[in-house]
Amino acid sequence: MSTYYLRVENKNHTRKVLIDMAYLAKHKIIRLPKYYYEEGLYLPYTDKKDDDSSVKKYELTKDKIFKEDKDFLYFKFPFKHDQVVKTTV
Repeated sequence: MSTYYLRVENKNHTRKVLIDMAYLAKHKIIRLPKYYYEEGLYLPYTDKKDDDSSVKKYELTKDKIFKEDKDFLYFKFPFKHDQVVKTTV
């Protein structure tokens, strides 16, 4: 499984936030430390495996938090792993 990054776009650049891949692989849930959360975080994905031109954004908004504990926010991962757009480092 590849490493996935969330993205957040600011005025003149895009910043990447690493996803906890071990938790995602085991539970199929995005576990995000609370101190990483900010408005505008998204995961780029595509509906078609071979078509990277139709990239969409799965935004991690507060209404998509389905579980929360002392240190983490949990978001559902609603698509297959091969639909996530790979990020070059």
